[in-house]
Amino acid sequence: MTDAAPTPLSASHSPWLRWRVPLGFLFGFSYLFLTRSPGGIALSVCSALVVFGCLLRSWAAGYLFKGKRVAVGGPYAYVRNPLYVGSFFIGLGFCAALWRQPLTWPVVLFWAVFAVGFLGVYPAKSKAEEKELLKNLGDAYGAYAAKVPAYLPSRGRVAGLGEQRFNRELFQRNREYQCWAGSAAVLAILLLRYFRGS
Repeated sequence: MTDAAPTPLSASHSPWLRWRVPLGFLFGFSYLFLTRSPGGIALSVCSALVVFGCLLRSWAAGYLFKGKRVAVGGPYAYVRNPLYVGSFFIGLGFCAALWRQPLTWPVVLFWAVFAVGFLGVYPAKSKAEEKELLKNLGDAYGAYAAKVPAYLPSRGRVAGLGEQRFNRELFQRNREYQCWAGSAAVLAILLLRYFRGS
């Protein structure tokens, strides 16, 4: 369950990780500035990817008991970081809404920053978290990490990890409804701009 460490990440793991939240807000404001009226196809692709990402994160949240056990059920039987994979699809979806012809350099630059930022932040963050998880959960997590890939479900559903069921209380405790609320707000803005044509 590399999606959340039981203890705060040490700055020594990656000092610049502390900037990921304020940079995320800056990224979000830049996005709202860049978005104009999206095309119908772009908005449909955006919505599908965002909903898929939110569903994946919600599915994962129902198995994540932070710092108490190794999450092996649901999407954790496919990848170690389903929350991050879900976040990637959400970001990819919102990037898709920026598609227009002809492409402008600010949009291309935004896509590039998203790709570089995501590939830079999340692998570093997950590695730092895995060190904490190995320290806190020991061999149980080490055995899990050896079997299940980090991001791509290249082995399909990995068998023999143990049985866990989706827990609604865990979903609520992990507050994934916030992901839905934030995504819905941005989608509403895009939809409004689509109908207003501005």
